[in-house]
Amino acid sequence: MRNARAESGQAAIVLLAFFSVLLLTAAGLAVDVSNLWFHRQSAQAAADAACQAGALDLLDSSAGGTPSSGFTPGTAGTCTSTSSASICKYAAFNGFNSAGPSSPSATNTSAWNSVSYSFPSSIAGITTPPTSMTSTPYLQVTVTESVGTFLIQLVHGFHYSQVKATSICGLAEVMEPAPVLVLDPTASGAFYYSGGASLNIIGGPSRALQVDSNSSSAVVCAPSGVINTSLGGPKYTGSDVGITGDEPLNTNGCQNSGGYVGFNPGTTGSWNPNVLPVGDPYSGVAAPTSVMSITPATYTATKNSNYAAGTYYRWVGYHVDGCPDPNAPAYDNGIPTNCAEFAPGYYPNGITLPNNYSTVIFLPGIYYINGSLNVTNNDVRVGLPCWSSYTSGYSAAACSPVSSAEGWDYSQGQGVMFYFSSGTYTASGGSGDSGLDTVPATMLTCDGSSPPSELNMPSSLNDDDLLWAPCTQNGTYYDSGGDTTDSAGNPGVRGILIFQAHGDTASPNFSGSAGLSFAGSLYFHSSSYGDVLKLSGGTSTGTFIVGDIVTDQISLTGSGAINLALPSTPSIPTLKVAAFQ
Repeated sequence: MRNARAESGQAAIVLLAFFSVLLLTAAGLAVDVSNLWFHRQSAQAAADAACQAGALDLLDSSAGGTPSSGFTPGTAGTCTSTSSASICKYAAFNGFNSAGPSSPSATNTSAWNSVSYSFPSSIAGITTPPTSMTSTPYLQVTVTESVGTFLIQLVHGFHYSQVKATSICGLAEVMEPAPVLVLDPTASGAFYYSGGASLNIIGGPSRALQVDSNSSSAVVCAPSGVINTSLGGPKYTGSDVGITGDEPLNTNGCQNSGGYVGFNPGTTGSWNPNVLPVGDPYSGVAAPTSVMSITPATYTATKNSNYAAGTYYRWVGYHVDGCPDPNAPAYDNGIPTNCAEFAPGYYPNGITLPNNYSTVIFLPGIYYINGSLNVTNNDVRVGLPCWSSYTSGYSAAACSPVSSAEGWDYSQGQGVMFYFSSGTYTASGGSGDSGLDTVPATMLTCDGSSPPSELNMPSSLNDDDLLWAPCTQNGTYYDSGGDTTDSAGNPGVRGILIFQAHGDTASPNFSGSAGLSFAGSLYFHSSSYGDVLKLSGGTSTGTFIVGDIVTDQISLTGSGAINLALPSTPSIPTLKVAAFQ
């Protein structure tokens, strides 16, 4: 009995030793796992930072910039400790200097780290942006680190274990409200204004004007010029100017001084240099091809015989297809010549308007023009088939000789688009014909609402040039003849009104005393960034645009002015940096 009692407790000692070893093992394993987890999180943070830095360079490159990225988009690579690539620098900023072997799996006998990158062509579940916007949309960064362990090495025999983190990011296509975009990536004075010229922007996004030039003098504000965004932005309280170049507000005449306001941002706007370029939002929009499968000559032969010989227009009387001119200057074989009516189609030698101060109407559709359209002493309007006037609406009696069988769209959404394969649109002079029927400002919108009251646009318009684009679903163009990259809006947004081919470097010019009211996008971009939108002379009396402007450069001189109501709804495709995995 005494011997049995002396041996009692030995099992407890064994169990205590066993649990002690077990606890030490668990503690050692916990230390190893925690250490590996910590390094894995650090590697993930470095991969995310490096990926986003590289994606910003991809965005800059897609917008025509020349970033000092240190890598070639589309060409995979591995960082070294002396790499200049932005991807590698941001990994190093986060503790991973790429001081590792060229083949990370070759050794498990030392502490090291490695950073590599590649460019996937697609990502599962993600819609790839069109190649017209970017040829290299995605970037993958992988960070690998060899981490010292304690207990785990007893299991697999290595003193070091590898942790790996991968980040996939890149560019996503999103729809955003349109700012004024000036696309030239390098020009000094890409946006230039002087002599009382002004840009007055109403509503739209928080960024009202984006100048992609990286020049330190991308915006030149000569004395008395004004950029006024005080009524811009979603709440009409002010919107920003963004400049890719390093251009402070107090240079190049843009600061508030000398008794005038060079830049008036309102209460919520600001001047922002060193921003990323945006690039061309319409780069993926193809040129029209079918043009309703009709030429003006065919139109002349098939519609009626009232066209003047050798011309592409016919004379129509007052209130025929919305002709707003009650005063016929002359008669052509008994036909009233109140308005010269043009039809959509192909114009191989430009469009020549009657040079007799006549009123011109353009029937809805696409005008494919090889040459220029010069509006000098004419009033121009959108024609409305089967409408007697802009206020009285559709009238079956007014359809003769144009019939409803032609498939015209009689809705608020009808409009025109001028595509210039060469040449451009110019407006000068002005007929000053005050006897025309006025056009309600509500015709400029797709839903028939009034433009923003902050625009100070008259409720009834009688300008020399008064045109609007068709209402579309995605802000580009379409017509009922099948020539389309878009579809009709319901109600949608006004699409592209003037579209100049990318190989065309002619500069549109609005000058003289012509009053202009446009609804839709004005798109002037050549592959050489040679398109300069010029406004000069006395246009400050009223150039109203309900839409956006995309051009290579803008020059406002004299008393030229743009009063611009930007759309508040998303209407242009834009690339944004995004993290995917």
